[in-house]
Amino acid sequence: MSLAERRIRRALLTVSDKTGIVELASALYRNGTELIATGRTAAVLKEAGLPITPIETVSGAPEAFQGRMKTLSFPVCSGILYRRGDAADEADLRRLGLGPIDCVVVNFYPFESAAAREGISRMELIEEIDIGGPTLVRAAAKNAPATLVLTSPAQYEAVIAELMRAGSVSTARATACAAEAWDRVVAYDQAIARELGARPRRKLRYGENPHQEAWLEIDPAGPIAWPGGAEPALTPAELSYNNILDVAAAYGLASDLLGLGHGRSTGVVIVKHNNPCGVALVPKAVPGAQKIALAKAWEGDPVSAFGGVLVFTDPLERETADWLAERFVELVAALELRAGCEALSTLLARRKNLKAVAIRRFGELPTRTALAVPGGMLEQETDVGLAEILDSVTKLPLPEDGEPLARFGIAVCRALKSNAVALVRAIPGLAGGYQLVGAGQGQPNRIEALQALAIPRAQAVLREGGGRLGDCLLVSDAFFPFRDTVDAAHAAGIRMIVQPGGSIKDAESIAACDEHGIAMAFTGVRHFRH
Repeated sequence: MSLAERRIRRALLTVSDKTGIVELASALYRNGTELIATGRTAAVLKEAGLPITPIETVSGAPEAFQGRMKTLSFPVCSGILYRRGDAADEADLRRLGLGPIDCVVVNFYPFESAAAREGISRMELIEEIDIGGPTLVRAAAKNAPATLVLTSPAQYEAVIAELMRAGSVSTARATACAAEAWDRVVAYDQAIARELGARPRRKLRYGENPHQEAWLEIDPAGPIAWPGGAEPALTPAELSYNNILDVAAAYGLASDLLGLGHGRSTGVVIVKHNNPCGVALVPKAVPGAQKIALAKAWEGDPVSAFGGVLVFTDPLERETADWLAERFVELVAALELRAGCEALSTLLARRKNLKAVAIRRFGELPTRTALAVPGGMLEQETDVGLAEILDSVTKLPLPEDGEPLARFGIAVCRALKSNAVALVRAIPGLAGGYQLVGAGQGQPNRIEALQALAIPRAQAVLREGGGRLGDCLLVSDAFFPFRDTVDAAHAAGIRMIVQPGGSIKDAESIAACDEHGIAMAFTGVRHFRH
């Protein structure tokens, strides 16, 4: 039986926010509803001249423990939960001498506003945790639409209108209110967990800008040992909101590098403003591999690397620290980094304000990401995996040894903000070593990302360290809508391109490559990072 088929016989009202409660209760009473209420709610309704059944009359137990116990009871929950129209449940209700509760009106103790009060103690805060309210709401929402559950004064006006018009509340209204109830229960539980749960919620100095507040919720067993969690901070300097974003971005790319190197190569990622500006991968068998990887990553864009965030895929070595100590960086993160270790002490001796973060393990990325937007929440699966097939589509194929370089380039390009292009190369004289030499990112125009950013940066690197653009591979995060990117690549001397394909004008880009003697492969997978 739904609410559209019968009237509300009894309603339970227990609210902390009394806004509109007299008007709602009056509308229910005029339609023949018995009003059950607790404590202060009952007092407010009585003052308005409404007859009230005290909760103790229904529960069979007095309010106790300074209000901690009042609604939780077998009679109350049974009246909410029994299935209307079910012969067995109806028989149980009669046998036990219980009455129905067809409507539950609850809003919770104001935990969220209490948590925001300056100086509130833990003992004061826990008294603002509602136990009975969420239980009643969950029970009523479970039994919707047979039971109507209201959790906000904003819902009252529409319910009153339906009562005045039809003397009952529609199934559609009851179902919608139940959906809102589930959202409210989740939000309330999350608020409690943020303040009192096992994951510490640490307030940061500020957010992206000084006028914005920010917090970091920490998983004590997570892959990154954020300061303020289970382990002490490695340095006195406090991490900023932007530092944390940059470490997270570098961590994802460093995890990809470890996978590409199958654990036999060491990688370095330098991030500035949430974009990689220096990336290199060097086989561990090469003497001084980590220091070489750092030097090659730094070489990719020395201006941007200055003051950047660095993530190492392996424990930081003393030789690497000596090289880095001569340069200014904002933060370093590495496996097994700990306070007092030789490499970190070397850095701190020269860079007092350096920040440091320990990596426990790589390869553990969130399975989903979420972003609040006006009026909603965007959620998506995380872009992981680099197993796409390289399909040569031009007369000239990629070189036989080009696949490892292409996969390195795809990993780097995926970490750049779109429109993104990356120019990567095999490090000369270093078999199995790869380097980012030029990146274009964050541009609304892909051709400008290549011509104005990636190519000039790569040319500067190659002038300084030797090499030519003809040995570099161009990777794009999304397809080429026109042949202009191919033409620009040719003009600069680029001879290898990897892109997802999928444009209605792919044939034009392929023809341009064949015309210019460029090898191009499609991956079929777009790695767009907005």
